[in-house]
Amino acid sequence: MRSTRIGVAAVAALALFLAGCSTAEDTNDDAGGVDVEAAQAAIQPYLDAPSAFPVTEPLETLPTGKRVALLDCGSPVCGLFAAIAVAPAEALGIELVRIEAGTTADGVAAAFDSVLEGGFDGVFVPALAPSLWERPLAELSAAGIPVVTSGVTGVDTTAVAVAGASEPSTELSGRLMALWAIAQDGADTDVVFYVTPEITFLNLLGEVFTETVTEECPGCSVRVVDIPVATFGSTAPQIVVDDLLAHPNTTAAVFGAGEQAIGLPSALTTADIEVKTLFNAPDPAVLAGIQDGSYTAGFGLDLPVLTWTMVDSLARLMTDQEPAEAATNDELVRQFLTIDNLEGDVSHGWTGYPDFADRFLALWADAN
Repeated sequence: MRSTRIGVAAVAALALFLAGCSTAEDTNDDAGGVDVEAAQAAIQPYLDAPSAFPVTEPLETLPTGKRVALLDCGSPVCGLFAAIAVAPAEALGIELVRIEAGTTADGVAAAFDSVLEGGFDGVFVPALAPSLWERPLAELSAAGIPVVTSGVTGVDTTAVAVAGASEPSTELSGRLMALWAIAQDGADTDVVFYVTPEITFLNLLGEVFTETVTEECPGCSVRVVDIPVATFGSTAPQIVVDDLLAHPNTTAAVFGAGEQAIGLPSALTTADIEVKTLFNAPDPAVLAGIQDGSYTAGFGLDLPVLTWTMVDSLARLMTDQEPAEAATNDELVRQFLTIDNLEGDVSHGWTGYPDFADRFLALWADAN
C-alpha cells in the first residue's frame, strides 16, 4: 500500500476532484466522460499560490559546533542543495562538509566511508539511490547519527529520520501533474511522461502519473518514455523529438526532471514541433524557459525552503528535538508556474516565499 501522508490543502484539493467526478455529470467532457472542471478545481489552489510554509515550530537548542556531512551526487540539483545548505548551516553554527559521491557504486561507497570515519553528527543525502548505501545507513543508524534525505524513495524509514521529496510528496505530485494534463485537453489528452530510470523517485512519479490519467480519463492516451541519465546534455533532445514525431497527436509532454530538457527548445524548433510542456521541479534553465515562453509550465518545487527544512531538521535531531511535523510528513512548497505568475530572477531557482530565510531565522532566534 502506498503512503498517504499528504498536507491538508492537498487532501482538500484531491477530495474536491473526486467529489466532482462523482456528482458533476453535467461538467463531463462529452467525448470521454472526464470531468475537466473537477480536474481544474483540483489543481487551482496550486495555480493561485504556493502551498503552506512547512516549518512553524521554534527551535529550542542551537546545534553549535555540530558537524554535518552533505553527500553531493554530482548533478546540477545536488549542486544546488549543497550551495543552498551553506547559509542555514552557518546561521546555526553547524560545520557543513560537502563530500563528492557521484552516482556510481564505488564513488558512493568511498563517500560513505569518509562519512563513517569522519566523526559527523548528522548526514544529509540528496538524490542517491538507497541501494547504493544500505550498509552505511545501517551503520549510521546503529551509531545514533541522524540522517535526512531529499529526492530519495525506498529508504529504510526506521533509519532515515526525515525524508523530503519522498513517497508521499512524489505520489501527490504525480496525481496533480496528471490532472493538469487532463485539465488542458480533456478527453483529447494524449500525453507522454519522460522518466529517467536511474533517478529512483521518477519511476514512482511516472507510475502514479500514468495510473491517474488512466483512472480519471479512461479514453485518454498516456505513455512513458525513458531518457537515460547518460543522455543528459547530449542525445536527450533527440529522444524527445523522435518520440513526438512518432506520436504526432501528442497534446502534452511531461518531464520528470529539468536535466532531461537540456538543449530541447532548439531541437523542437528545428523539428517544427509545438506541444504543451510541463516540468516537475523545474531547474533554473527550465524556469527561464517558462519565462520566455519556450515551455508551458512547471510544477515548481521550492528547493531553498526544502534545503533549509532539511538543515533545520538535522539541527533539531542533533539536539534531541523533534523535527517539524510538516517535515516528517513530507509536505513541500509547490506551485504550478507559468509565464503569468513566474516573476523575478530565477537563476538560483524558484521560491514561493522570498522571505524564507527571515522566517527560519525568526524560528531560531530564541534558541539557546
